[in-house]
Amino acid sequence: MSRGTHTQHTGGNRPLHGIRVLDFTRVLSGPHATRMLADMGAQVIKVEPPEGDLTRFAQPRINSLSSYFIQQNVGKLNISVDLSKPAAAELIMKIIPFCDVVIENFRPGVLNRLGLSNEAMMNINPRLIVASISGYGATGPWQNRRAYAPVVNAEAGITKHQGDAQRRAHANDPHSHGDVYTAIEASAAILAALYQREHTGVGQYIDVSMAETMLYVNEHAHDQLWDHPVAPGSIRSFQPADYPVLTVADGSQVVVSGHPAERGTFDFFVGAMEQPHLLTDPRFTDIPERLQHFDQLMDLLRAWALTVPDADEIERRLANNQLAVGRLRSVREVATTDWAAERNAIVEVSDRGTSTVRIPNSPWHFSGSDTSTHGIVKYRGEDNRQVFHDIAGIAVSEIERYESDGVLLSRGPSTR
Repeated sequence: MSRGTHTQHTGGNRPLHGIRVLDFTRVLSGPHATRMLADMGAQVIKVEPPEGDLTRFAQPRINSLSSYFIQQNVGKLNISVDLSKPAAAELIMKIIPFCDVVIENFRPGVLNRLGLSNEAMMNINPRLIVASISGYGATGPWQNRRAYAPVVNAEAGITKHQGDAQRRAHANDPHSHGDVYTAIEASAAILAALYQREHTGVGQYIDVSMAETMLYVNEHAHDQLWDHPVAPGSIRSFQPADYPVLTVADGSQVVVSGHPAERGTFDFFVGAMEQPHLLTDPRFTDIPERLQHFDQLMDLLRAWALTVPDADEIERRLANNQLAVGRLRSVREVATTDWAAERNAIVEVSDRGTSTVRIPNSPWHFSGSDTSTHGIVKYRGEDNRQVFHDIAGIAVSEIERYESDGVLLSRGPSTR
């Protein structure tokens, strides 16, 4: 554990209790990574610019807080520093000895220009782990390109594959997978570096790119890189885009996990439909024939589904034939299920007024640790004095000087 005393309660039974993270990240990839660390018990200190994190101003919002910002930044301390001021680097360096991890998602080289290079910080604290998230990495010909999830998804082959697999025009994914997957990979790397530090006694620098992450998590990349012959009529890499979405008689919809043309799976569908004659139908005798007549096979499945009264019944029939089924639900709908209630999957956090905002809870259930989402979301600069006086030991008079010089800032609730 680094020097200094935690003043935000994180609970001594949380796995990362005693770890302190200085978080320069904005928007999603970094903030989600540090929310994970905060939920695991690390004390995360978010460093926010004078204008505020972009996501503070998203909608919906209440009490000058957006629900987007709340979801990614709950449970973190907040300081606001104008890093463009010459004295800002000097101030930040005063907290570095008390930190275990620094994480940032600026474009490569920005922290260097601000006087906060990896080398400078690690010279002050050799045990420090510095993690950098960027679109294309800290080296290479693309290092200075602007990057957000939609453009990285395009560059890394995700957007094209999604359109091709669904036989539709290419379009952006409504979810920022490039950010969220990178957050998970960055968190895993930080945890590995913390573990290695227990053996070596020293920290290290971690360079994580969104583009490499999207290649790494793309379960179909192997197929697109395959250079050898493939048997004709094969179902390559499972092709989950072809898994059925079926509508039943009451209008509800289900997704079935399994390719209807695949060996074995076809028999399961036929069993659920109770139409054994399809097993000897010449259109469906083997995989190549089933793929050639796939539209007709899907028409038969859809017509059968419309004869099934409701989602419960179609799930029963399909599950009895070894097929997994999921209801097509909105987040609001799944939040009302008995499953969500039993798992405490949705939690209420303070809106800093008289009510609460609902957000997803952390997904881990440890047998000997509390890893549930905790704490509140902070206003910009709300913890300036707590961090710099209580943790770093800077005199109040010196903090006041940084405030008067515009290096340290704060902003509470407003109508903005």
